[in-house]
Amino acid sequence: MLLKSQDVSYCQLVRQFGTTSEIVNGVNYQGNLFVRGNSFLQQQRQIAITEMRRTYLDPEPAVACLLVEDGDIVTIWYEDRYIIKVVENAQDIVKYFDLAQLVQEMRSPQGIEIKNRSQSFRLPYLRCSIGREAVDWMCARFSISRLDAIALGQRLIDDNWLQNLSNKRPFEDSDLFYQFCMDK
Repeated sequence: MLLKSQDVSYCQLVRQFGTTSEIVNGVNYQGNLFVRGNSFLQQQRQIAITEMRRTYLDPEPAVACLLVEDGDIVTIWYEDRYIIKVVENAQDIVKYFDLAQLVQEMRSPQGIEIKNRSQSFRLPYLRCSIGREAVDWMCARFSISRLDAIALGQRLIDDNWLQNLSNKRPFEDSDLFYQFCMDK
């Protein structure tokens, strides 16, 4: 089915595989939830249709899917049996993130900058990052608000994945230093 972007409602969804859950981009169309597949330029619409048929419609059983035009982009959206709910608030986002996976991504080369840092005359802080940069990265990586990213940072502290090197204050969107507990 070929739709325009105004025909669907964009949302975030919780996808769960066993004990692991993640937040993914989705659309709601007539009460049905779909997750994002591949995107194509408008000029490649026929390629998108071919891929949609080959990947989602031809195998048995077929998977319900949509093709949504949004400006110059055409995106395939498909139903996913692992979707468990729509993210409705910040607590949902923070609650359903797999922290082990999040930490792995944050510590990867595409993650936040982790390096030795110093503050005036004090001894250097080893292998740490800056709170503001972590918030920037989480917002960009997961399309979440700064407040949601701060709540997620606090969950990392509460669950002993991350520590504030300045003191025991809560996670902040500031220039404070943070270190992953496994980097002590």
